Amino acid sequence: MSNTFKSAEQSSSTTVGSGFSEVFTFEAYALGSKRVQSADEVNNYGSGVSVSTTPTAAQKLMLAGERTWVFIKSSGTIAAGDLVKRTADTDAYTGVQDDSSEGSKYDMLGVADHAIASGSYGWIICSGPAVVQAQADVAAGERLSSDGDNTVGEVDTWTDGAGNSENIVGIALETESASATFGAGYVIARIDIPS
Repeated sequence: MSNTFKSAEQSSSTTVGSGFSEVFTFEAYALGSKRVQSADEVNNYGSGVSVSTTPTAAQKLMLAGERTWVFIKSSGTIAAGDLVKRTADTDAYTGVQDDSSEGSKYDMLGVADHAIASGSYGWIICSGPAVVQAQADVAAGERLSSDGDNTVGEVDTWTDGAGNSENIVGIALETESASATFGAGYVIARIDIPS
């Protein structure tokens, strides 16, 4: 897999120094293309959810590891930290903020690390460490599922203990609180969505 990106003249960068943060007004890569970001690069730039947040060494450990990104088209405004679902099975790599309650991970595309305007194209994280919008009181170690029926794009603790584990999109690595790495309303999580 190549991590080569289009030139700056062809796109607009929205966050920090990674080609994965670029947003395009045209289909710069085939929809559904996947790229792996090395653990070194992940550690160097943290998260586009807040470019002013500098993670501590301990927080960088939570963000450590490779990330797999998938290239999508947005059919609605997507904010940094949103869980993104596909708009339809027939349009597999067009996404929008998730608005379901414990939706299947097979209907999800990933987590946005930066904003993507409606009708634009960009990369979102489908596997690895990510900063995701989370319901209040999500605790470290809890399995996560979609909670978009309460707040679009949000995850919450998976509550269906004996039920369908296909609704689990990841695991929280910290507790949601005002003192969380990226502040109230967000947690660092390790996600695994088979986009």
